[in-house]
Amino acid sequence: MQSLKSGPFEIGYQNGFLRQITHQGVEVLRMMYFALRDHNWGTFGQLITNEVIDIQENSFSISYTCTNINEAQVAIFEWNVRIHGDNDGTITFQIQGETLQAVRRNRAGFCILHPIQGTAEQPVTIFHEDNTKTETHFPRYIAAQDPFLDIRAMQWRAGNGGEYRLDFEGDIFQTEDQRNWGDASYKTFCTPLSRPFPVQLQPGDKVWQHVTMRLISIPAYSSLQRSEEKSSRRKFQLGIAASVETERLSERAVELLKSLDLGHYRIDLALSDTNWIAKFSNHCENAALLNLPLEIALFLAEAFENQLADFVGVCEQNNLKVKHLLLFSAQQLVTPQALIDYVPNLKRQLPNTKIGVGTDYNFTELNRNRFDVGAADFVSFSFDPQEHAFDDLSLLENTETVQYSVASAENLYGKPVHLSFIALRKRSNPYATNPSDFVLPIEKQIDNRQKNNFAKEWTAKVLAHLSQTNVVSVTMFRTVGELGIMNEKAEAYPVFEALLKP
Repeated sequence: MQSLKSGPFEIGYQNGFLRQITHQGVEVLRMMYFALRDHNWGTFGQLITNEVIDIQENSFSISYTCTNINEAQVAIFEWNVRIHGDNDGTITFQIQGETLQAVRRNRAGFCILHPIQGTAEQPVTIFHEDNTKTETHFPRYIAAQDPFLDIRAMQWRAGNGGEYRLDFEGDIFQTEDQRNWGDASYKTFCTPLSRPFPVQLQPGDKVWQHVTMRLISIPAYSSLQRSEEKSSRRKFQLGIAASVETERLSERAVELLKSLDLGHYRIDLALSDTNWIAKFSNHCENAALLNLPLEIALFLAEAFENQLADFVGVCEQNNLKVKHLLLFSAQQLVTPQALIDYVPNLKRQLPNTKIGVGTDYNFTELNRNRFDVGAADFVSFSFDPQEHAFDDLSLLENTETVQYSVASAENLYGKPVHLSFIALRKRSNPYATNPSDFVLPIEKQIDNRQKNNFAKEWTAKVLAHLSQTNVVSVTMFRTVGELGIMNEKAEAYPVFEALLKP
């Protein structure tokens, strides 16, 4: 990442975007970038050409051409980009784009990321298109709905006491709390979600936008209170999920997995699958080899009573010990209230099992589809860092999100929190426009970084952040395969070392 300066601001430049804009050592903005997102909220790849960078002592100027390409490597959109940082700290970012191939888009334009630390609970003024303004604050807990709408400009105070301003041209913007989807930031973006999408772009259609950032008032001193360093000792139980790439665990794989201080073995059962009992049996054999209790995620139909009766019957017949039972819907994003209300019946049948409800998707589903947690013992949700960005730096930045999501879940439901499970890349896409695209094939869940030192670093940071929370139980990664912590020959990936208890 190249280092730039614009007056008092220090800025990183990487892959065409501005990152980690700091003032007196305090991060004021996390990122200024633009994106083209398809009808399923996938982000098109970018190819930068004709890049010219002029760096002066306290200013800079950058220009380049950015071409969006699809999975077939066909150019579909082209941007002409100009970025300037003046000596007085005024930063301007302009994009002029043109459609090359017909494409359905959900978004085309700027996104501005605001860091959480030093921004949460700080005052902000939102200037609207009709020249009115709203005085408000950045939210502490993760906001279910977008906190700021109809933005023409915004002025806010950061944790260092300084005030900063953003002005937007070319579209109307709004701000969402990206922590809902695993990102450690608030995001100010265009176009407003109140407008219909996806939009069909035809060749020749154009997009123009301009963003200006400036310093309004200089802090007398940095008043940002850094959080105290706490012990990174792991207080929660760590579990692992069954492989979806192999049915049997080799002796060597079992030996390696036993060397970890694991607390449970997660298996997923869709009770509408006519072969679920055979799959259940195989999972139980692997759990027995590992000498680990079961965490079972059940995916149930709307008429769930008979399915649960069959499941409990199998558990009783085989004297199975189930540590955690996660109740999920096969059709809905969160556990249906009728299923939650049935929990007392299950507790009588499975008295030694902790029963959880929630979502197998992002925290946002817990946040936006609220329910009465009733007699459930805990709430659970999943986490991955790649809903919006895919580069190494963004993924490492997003590790802190687990602290905010655990705290927000506690605040929202008043129950112990489980994170089940954590993966480097998402397992499904419940936001796809086409329901057939909800379930992702294994090849789209694989991230090649799973097998190198990056996953080790990322995992260590996630676990360190979780150690600062009250999370009770965490399920992370699978056992064997491309999505696991070792290959099918039982050769451990570097990430294995990060899971060893310190």
